[in-house]
Amino acid sequence: MAAFTASQASVTNGSKVVQINSGESVANVSSGDFLVLAGFIVEINRAYVGSDSKGYFELVKNWSNSNQSNQECIVVPTTGEFKKAVEALSNANVLVNDNFKALQDWQTKMGTVTFSNQDGTTTTVKTLKQIEADNQAQMDAYHPHPWAMRKVEFEAMRAANNEKFAASGFFHLGKNYDVPDAIESIGEGLYIYKNGYVGYENSIYLGAHGDKKSGISKKDTAHIHIAGVLTDIFELSIRNAQLSSKIKLPPAEDGTRTYDSGTGISVSHATPAIAFAAETATNKVVTDREDVWGIYQEVREINEEYPFVYKNGLPQSLASDIYGVPTVSNNVQGIEYFAQYDGDISSRGRGVNWLTATEEERRTIASNPKNKIKFDDQTGKFYQTHNFAITFRGIGNGSWQFVDVQNTATLRFDLKTPVTNSDGSYFTGYNNAKYNKECIGVYQKVKGNDLVEDSYLLLCGTVNRRNTGLYHDSFNKLGTAKAIDDKEWHNTAQSFTSKADCFDPAKVLANSGSIASSKSGAPDGRYYDAIYASGQGGVCRDMRYSSWGLKQEDFADADLAIKAGGYRGREYLTITRAEDLGNLLTSGSWSNGEKRVIFYQGNLLFDTQESQTYNVEGYIISKVDRTIRKVLQVGYSSGSDRTGIYLDGPLSDAWTDESYLIFSIATSSSVAGEYTHTEVVGDPANILLCDDLKDGWVGSWNPTIPDGVKAFNTFTATKPSVDTTLSRTITTDNGATWSDVESDFSLITNSMTASSAMASGRVEVWNYTVKARSTKPVGNTKILGGIVGLGSVFASMDAGIKNARYLAFSLISKILTHPANTSNVGQETLTLLSSSLLHSQGILWASNKSTGENKHTPLSLGIPTNAGPAFKALDYNVVENQQAFINYAYTELTYDAVAGDWGDDSKIHPVDNQATMLDENGHTVLVGTARCVEPLGWLKNDK
Repeated sequence: MAAFTASQASVTNGSKVVQINSGESVANVSSGDFLVLAGFIVEINRAYVGSDSKGYFELVKNWSNSNQSNQECIVVPTTGEFKKAVEALSNANVLVNDNFKALQDWQTKMGTVTFSNQDGTTTTVKTLKQIEADNQAQMDAYHPHPWAMRKVEFEAMRAANNEKFAASGFFHLGKNYDVPDAIESIGEGLYIYKNGYVGYENSIYLGAHGDKKSGISKKDTAHIHIAGVLTDIFELSIRNAQLSSKIKLPPAEDGTRTYDSGTGISVSHATPAIAFAAETATNKVVTDREDVWGIYQEVREINEEYPFVYKNGLPQSLASDIYGVPTVSNNVQGIEYFAQYDGDISSRGRGVNWLTATEEERRTIASNPKNKIKFDDQTGKFYQTHNFAITFRGIGNGSWQFVDVQNTATLRFDLKTPVTNSDGSYFTGYNNAKYNKECIGVYQKVKGNDLVEDSYLLLCGTVNRRNTGLYHDSFNKLGTAKAIDDKEWHNTAQSFTSKADCFDPAKVLANSGSIASSKSGAPDGRYYDAIYASGQGGVCRDMRYSSWGLKQEDFADADLAIKAGGYRGREYLTITRAEDLGNLLTSGSWSNGEKRVIFYQGNLLFDTQESQTYNVEGYIISKVDRTIRKVLQVGYSSGSDRTGIYLDGPLSDAWTDESYLIFSIATSSSVAGEYTHTEVVGDPANILLCDDLKDGWVGSWNPTIPDGVKAFNTFTATKPSVDTTLSRTITTDNGATWSDVESDFSLITNSMTASSAMASGRVEVWNYTVKARSTKPVGNTKILGGIVGLGSVFASMDAGIKNARYLAFSLISKILTHPANTSNVGQETLTLLSSSLLHSQGILWASNKSTGENKHTPLSLGIPTNAGPAFKALDYNVVENQQAFINYAYTELTYDAVAGDWGDDSKIHPVDNQATMLDENGHTVLVGTARCVEPLGWLKNDK
């Protein structure tokens, strides 16, 4: 038994004195006894009572561990038994042979031995092994499983990690599998198989190991930090010599499921025909889905119900051993416990049954902190922190509306459908009052009114999904299948007049559109069960933000990437439609300042009757002479079901029923990186006669109308192309027949190179690759760091990809066409000479000149070739809820050949979103403020 037990003892690091605060007597404690405090064992030099009548222990060595306050302790009288043995031996100068045998037994056996004394008496003492066993039993009663990490140690490590990192996220992204012919990178440590691979359907991959890997990450595998807990993501759902971990996504939509945005109810139907028959104004068949993936973390007690532990705390691990201890398939839990998504039956993990493991196996597993196993002395139980890969299927069409943890109150697809778990719990974001802002970067689980302890969700990205239906430019842009005669939509003998037709098994080739079939009806050749690096059917948002706090150079690197075309970008797809205003006009028009507003019946493309306004890219085309005027806005008038079209042009122009309307609005589906853009060239009159196009298409319209005179090379694409060839689908008989042509395409002029005329009445469908916009409009916001956060003014007219061609289009929607040359300044960086920084608000002030102006050195751009545009932009750093972004205050530049200059005033004019102003030559130019579409990462809050 212990010589001494106290309920409250304290000691500080570096001190030799332990103070007993609970009043127990130290009289029985001797020099050489051992003190056990907070799991640490130290030797006592002496025990004494101080002037304050409290007991004290003087230690042999200074206390080298962390400060301890009012902790339980015991004293093990190890040396007392030794003293008895030594005293007996010192007197054993008689009967030497008997004592020698007793000494051997004392060293090797359990129990007691008896020594003969010189005076004929005997002394019985415990053997050395018995002393050790008794002391170990005493220790185990006070401090069982001394090899295990205690809960207090685990929590101390968590606190230290939370202090070290800026937020939850990735602190190592991992390497990429480096096989260029087969693998395409999404970003550092995240990649896919190009165009799919049989056996690897519906998957993306994290990290790589083996001999074929590349990247700048310090670690081969992805390492994440969630709420202070660090996890190495390795062999998750895959065991492979090269691939590290596998993220699985649900199967593609097949046209049998509907989602009602009015009720939030999703229903699976027996056939596509039944599903499409069930459609209403709010209930739609799901064909344009977006999935979300992430890592879910929870703490699980190890018990009879959940007896298994896993390598690195990953229940979906397929590791064959846990650092030398062999694993087996966990058949105790149901398969749904391991599912990466609802319905996944292929993710059962391997682990070790903790309850049947040997003590040595337990010691091996628990001694490695990567396995995240802790012992709680208060409950007397073991726990392991688990991390699961998890995927949420988009319940309706389009992108998730509430997926950014810093801008939402709860994780939800839309207002009607939050993500809920089987126990009724849900996930809260930063704007929820329950959210613990000491642990940002992750969604936090809530049940009832309380946070669920140690349960978090780190969202890592979104994926745009294709569907199994026939590809059709108008009806089913995300389809992949062919018609039943093994042909594409435009050359099949089958008739397709609606989206429902695209899923009709009597019209669609069975199993086409899949990787296994090698048959795709889409112009980009994509399959519905393959995941791509970007674009339609590809990874959209890469939300693997770094846990490390951003530095100034990180902002500079991101700015360079945006200007050099290396930034990923993201935007919403648009849907375009042609209308004959004579069929829509009902009540004439009225003037609104310098704009003309015409009202129409119905809601055109809109699926809602809510009063709202949409920014559009649209045109009014005169039936008489095909004169084109650009539309500024489309929106519902308040309290009315009529649509208002705001026209750009003098009021004297008569835009009446003798006109066509073509306009585009953003859909709810977003894409990122490079994607396939569809553009229609043709007279609205001919487009409306094409059954394949008259109901609209996902893409844009080219505002150059074929008339038999204009040459092919004058038809400039509306977006900057990535391709040097243009895929064209052509009809000259209003869609009765179509043909396919590929043409050379100039990346400088962004047009075809052929100089012959395009015939009147011709309609063409162009498909070409573009990059998603790198910025989105925002208000003029507070600058991070004040003056320090201001960058420089960059100006460019160069058409080169690395010369901000994509940034220019993202900001002003115009394409730079000047080819770079050494005799003409095509881009430059200008010094900001003064700023209008309003210190009280931290923003650039534009309402008056009391704070000064944002002046820069004069512009030196030369004369643009091809009469192309230019732009200038001031970059500055901003932060929102600890997430960092780059803002651009920009101005469009227009060259005036008569004046011989750009009409630039050498100033930056901050405005919210986008507006227009007159330059020095009287040209109307765009000005605005935009922000990079994805956060750069987290800023550490040390305040």
